[in-house]
Amino acid sequence: MENLGINIKINGEQITKAGFNKAHYVLHAMAAFARRGGSNDAFGFRVGGLDSDAESHVEWLNTILHLGDIVTLEIVKGPFDPSEPHQPPVVSEEDQLKHELTLFYRLEEELKDHIKE
Repeated sequence: MENLGINIKINGEQITKAGFNKAHYVLHAMAAFARRGGSNDAFGFRVGGLDSDAESHVEWLNTILHLGDIVTLEIVKGPFDPSEPHQPPVVSEEDQLKHELTLFYRLEEELKDHIKE
C-alpha cells in the first residue's frame, strides 16, 4: 500500500505536501485556538508527525492563522516534501521553573484532600 499524506493549502497558496516514505509513522494536521484573556488570542496551525522507526518528531509547518484564512487539506499519495526536526521552544531556566512551580501549586491545591502530612 502506498503511504498517504496531506496536501496543505492556505488561502489557495500551496504550502506543503506532508507525509512519510516509511512503513511506520504518525501524521497530524492540527488547528488550535487559544483565548488567554485580553487581546492574547492565538490561532495556530501545525503539520507534523512521528517517524516511528527513528522515534523522532518532525514538522512541515507551524504557522499563525488569521480570521478568514481558508485552510484546505487534501489526502494524497507521495512523493512528499521533506520535513524538519521538531524544535521545542527555547525556554529560559527561570521561565521553566515558573512553569513547573505553577503546575506544582495547582496540583497541590487539587490534591490537598489526599495529601497526608
